[in-house]
Amino acid sequence: MSGSHQPISSVLMPMQQRPLLIPSVCIAGIQDYSRPEANYPETEWLLGDLNWRGKKIPVVSFERLNLGRFAEFSATNRIAIMHRTSKNDSLPFYAMVVQGVPQPLTLVREEVRTSAEEKGPMEKYRVILKDIPASIPDLSLLEQKINEVLSDNKLAIAQETEELCE
Repeated sequence: MSGSHQPISSVLMPMQQRPLLIPSVCIAGIQDYSRPEANYPETEWLLGDLNWRGKKIPVVSFERLNLGRFAEFSATNRIAIMHRTSKNDSLPFYAMVVQGVPQPLTLVREEVRTSAEEKGPMEKYRVILKDIPASIPDLSLLEQKINEVLSDNKLAIAQETEELCE
């Protein structure tokens, strides 16, 4: 069997504009939506932190980061807990708001065609999957953006602490 015919275990994650097609190994879990604790007022796409298994993890709006629209809450919202794809130990997990229950898929490369549509800044590709338009996100870039905000936030907290102690 050639590499292109091997099945790929994936997940189609419903979003407001178009679903995201993500390898299933990237997802650590799915849970009901709960409003994150707002800790990043300067960044509208980083919604806050969520307590998951005793750890605070950042919650992302992919749509906002990809310059699309995002409804703050709907009854169908879920939180997808994501494994990091980069080799950054300071961010083992993060969360992404999705607009419903993700659908597991097993597919082969021949079922995915590249779309001619212009992609957003956080998308690697726009594709057509069995006649469904979808996006393949650039998870490495997404994690890099999260790390930048978290680093800036830690620096700001350290500076505030120093000023208070002076």
